[in-house]
Amino acid sequence: MRRPIHYAALLALPALAWGGVTLAQPGPAQPGPALPPEYRAYLTPLGISRDAIAPAPTHGSPREAYDRAVFAKTRALEGSPRWTLAQADAGRGVMKAFSCAAGLSLTDRVPALTKLLSRYRTDLINATRAASPRPYQLEKGATCLSDKPLQTAGGTPMIQAAWGWTVATILAEALPERTDALMTRARAFGESAAICGFAGASEVHGGRDLGSAMLARARALPEFAADLAQAQAELRALAKAGTPAPEGCAAEGALTAPAF
Repeated sequence: MRRPIHYAALLALPALAWGGVTLAQPGPAQPGPALPPEYRAYLTPLGISRDAIAPAPTHGSPREAYDRAVFAKTRALEGSPRWTLAQADAGRGVMKAFSCAAGLSLTDRVPALTKLLSRYRTDLINATRAASPRPYQLEKGATCLSDKPLQTAGGTPMIQAAWGWTVATILAEALPERTDALMTRARAFGESAAICGFAGASEVHGGRDLGSAMLARARALPEFAADLAQAQAELRALAKAGTPAPEGCAAEGALTAPAF
């Protein structure tokens, strides 16, 4: 099983090795060494106001009740194919996770997209570090991960939904004919965090909002806009070349119906 990834650990990660694993990062960010160019954020260290990030549900609130109800409902998925997909989403990179939806095998073939996403995920990490710490689990029940510290530490698991929503949006703009499949996969990718038991359903919804807001701000930056245009041109060329999608896409597509 993967361990929580801390900000400093980005220095040792290969590009886009991180997929849906949430960040167990209680407390304020600590200063560290400067990131290398491939992980340097586009935005300022924060990127978006703390006030723009959905707060943790308050005790006894309707949002907390909703999170508890979804957690209880999705425990019934343990051992099912959807549970297995949620586990995979928590531990694999987005290139593999979104290849079927894109209709292309994306792994190791898109250097411009890899550059863009490697840098932009640092922006998302910075933003979610500004959110209020919260517990991963409110109820007892099976989870996709056996790591007890990860299950109980404070953190901001909305990042998985934000990441998936962002990647799908970028891909869909380059591959408009794949928009429905990509956005459906993005929703399922975010829901996998709740199915796995380390994100509340309300945080999944909040992650989509965060992803949209962050991307809108990044688009205003000339450097990001130029890298985005290059990445999307790369995707269109790959699609035009007729690169086949990976195997198993039909089975994956059958598992992306809304879970809650």
